[in-house]
Amino acid sequence: MQAEYARFQAQQPARLSTQEQAAIRQLAEDIPTLWHAPSTTDADRQAIIRQWVERVIVTVQGETEKVELQVHWIGGHGTHTMLNRPVARLEQLSYYPQLLQRVAQLHHQRFKGPAIAAVLNEEGWRPAKRCDRFNGAMVGQLLQHQGLRSVQRSPTALVARHADEWTLAELSHHLDIPQPTLYAWLCQGRLQGRQASSNGHQLWLIHTSDLVLKQLLAWRNRPRTWHRPQ
Repeated sequence: MQAEYARFQAQQPARLSTQEQAAIRQLAEDIPTLWHAPSTTDADRQAIIRQWVERVIVTVQGETEKVELQVHWIGGHGTHTMLNRPVARLEQLSYYPQLLQRVAQLHHQRFKGPAIAAVLNEEGWRPAKRCDRFNGAMVGQLLQHQGLRSVQRSPTALVARHADEWTLAELSHHLDIPQPTLYAWLCQGRLQGRQASSNGHQLWLIHTSDLVLKQLLAWRNRPRTWHRPQ
């Protein structure tokens, strides 16, 4: 009976001391400290969130960088905010028309590409992707889109290639898939390509066919899924 009682005692939850109970109460009143504590794991943070948040609704406005975030807290309270997400192309920016207009204004004032980029950065304009600042090359693209700058022959126009080969830029424009995504697929072996040199520039030529193009479109249109961590 003594051995059985010892096993029973070992299976019971440990009793917290007065000091431990006081420490838990203090942490419960200071969630930021608990959240950022080095000893707090990701699983602990998920448990904390589940005690506070009922559900989160994320709505992307079209293909733009604007994301609407609604948080429904346990107890009935709700908060709403707008966030910016990285996008692949300048054309996706919600302020793209205004950006074109501003670049055209500076161009007509005789500003050069790098100077236009400096003005845009000073005024707080932000480019696509994860870049924080504009540069002269980006401004050149914006000017070309408006017909304000002649299109110079690029190395891609001079390189020798086969009829079934595309550059990353051409494939991205044709399929509406960001170039970083295509390059990642190339590195993963999903795409076959070769490097070529033209006027000192290195570029990738992607081997394609009708079947490959259909497969790329299928990958692009495949719905993204998110699995909740267990």
